[in-house]
Amino acid sequence: MTAKSLQDVLNGVDNIPHFLRNQQAGPNAYPGVPGEYSNWRDEQIAWQQTCVLFNQSYHMVDLRVEGPDAFVMLNSLGINSFKGFVPDRAKQFVPVSHDGHVIGDVILFYLAENTFNLVGRAPTIEWVEFHAATGGWDVQVTRDERTAVRPDPQNRRGYRYQIQGPNAMKLMEKALGQTPPDLKFFHMTTLTIGGRQVRALRHGMAGQPGFELFGPWEERDEVHAALVAAGADFGLKLVGGRTYSSNTLESGWIPSPLPAVYTGEAMRPYREWLPANSYEGKASLGGSFYSDNIEDYYLTPWDLGYGPFVKFDHDFIGKEALEKKQAGPHKKKVTLALEADAVRGVA
Repeated sequence: MTAKSLQDVLNGVDNIPHFLRNQQAGPNAYPGVPGEYSNWRDEQIAWQQTCVLFNQSYHMVDLRVEGPDAFVMLNSLGINSFKGFVPDRAKQFVPVSHDGHVIGDVILFYLAENTFNLVGRAPTIEWVEFHAATGGWDVQVTRDERTAVRPDPQNRRGYRYQIQGPNAMKLMEKALGQTPPDLKFFHMTTLTIGGRQVRALRHGMAGQPGFELFGPWEERDEVHAALVAAGADFGLKLVGGRTYSSNTLESGWIPSPLPAVYTGEAMRPYREWLPANSYEGKASLGGSFYSDNIEDYYLTPWDLGYGPFVKFDHDFIGKEALEKKQAGPHKKKVTLALEADAVRGVA
């Protein structure tokens, strides 16, 4: 019988780590943009020294969550506090399993009253979809799938661009025809670029200032052209998939922790709901660490540097488990730093 759910897949697996290590997932190529517009070196230097345009319109899943219970439902799923969370704000949203291990993370945009958008990788999106479908909440969810797995790759709901780097604000000033608004980090506003209304999130990558800009798909070309024209005097580089996928190394962000969903009776209903061809069913496990116990690959918020996000001022799935785990021990992310002279001396 063909497996219909993730649980069906796992029922036929004796060793989950071995199964995931032998998945034929293929390379994680960024769709919609070339690997390089000019070359990796120049694009990488540009987001540190001048400015870049990241085109994020293709590789992430968007989930619109609307309805009277949207705020309460999302608050019940994330480790984050929603105190003071109001429209035109955003936050990095992190849900955990019943045992307190990270499922994933996305950026949560509070667009308007009772209206949210979650943007990122599939595991967190699917966790929210599951609870919207089964939790009795008065919400509606609409998924806008990433380009690589949709039948109409050139017809998404919206575009998403990032302007980043030391010259980002100069570029924005020229594109706007006025000084950019002085927004706090992860605050939003509406701007006019290329004659179009654009939602703007104050953002930054690895310490560099900038904006994330988004709007309707059919307006993407006008906005893109206006940004490129405005950046001509400020060293703007378009960024391909190779540079985009490597800049997270400097910020220390781990984009794809293994979703902690493969074990535990409390998580079984979710595994039975997830289709066999879901992200979790197709995940490919890598790295030098090896264990026969899949739970050894699970991570807590503290392991990923998300400890400051954990707030016990609200009830959420995994709260009791995290209260027990907060004292540690925790894993710690570290960076391998190579001295230039030492590298040059290597034969």
